[in-house]
Amino acid sequence: MSEDRNGSFGCVGSAFLIGGAIGAVVALLFAPRSGEETREEIRKFYDRTRSRVGELQDDVTDRIAQLVDEIQEKTNELLASGKAMAEERKRDLQEAIAIAKRALDEERALLRRVRERGRASAE
Repeated sequence: MSEDRNGSFGCVGSAFLIGGAIGAVVALLFAPRSGEETREEIRKFYDRTRSRVGELQDDVTDRIAQLVDEIQEKTNELLASGKAMAEERKRDLQEAIAIAKRALDEERALLRRVRERGRASAE
């Protein structure tokens, strides 16, 4: 939802600037002023528009930097979580291997006792 608002803000801001530019040009063309006054008005409009565009660019740049920071933070959290999960699975696997080794040793010991009893019975 926040992405929709940010995207809409950019579209609305752009439309506002474009509409303002068109309106200013039309107003200047139909206004009863001298050429010098009209040029001065155009310069003022240009300066205001340039300032607004600069502010909008700064806002966009700040938002992008914020998003990059958020993405990097989430990535680091996921990596840390993945490492912790991998360590936990590694411990589980090592424990399962240790249990299997103990069971194998017990089976070998049992097999040795059975063989020894068989030899003792045969003698």
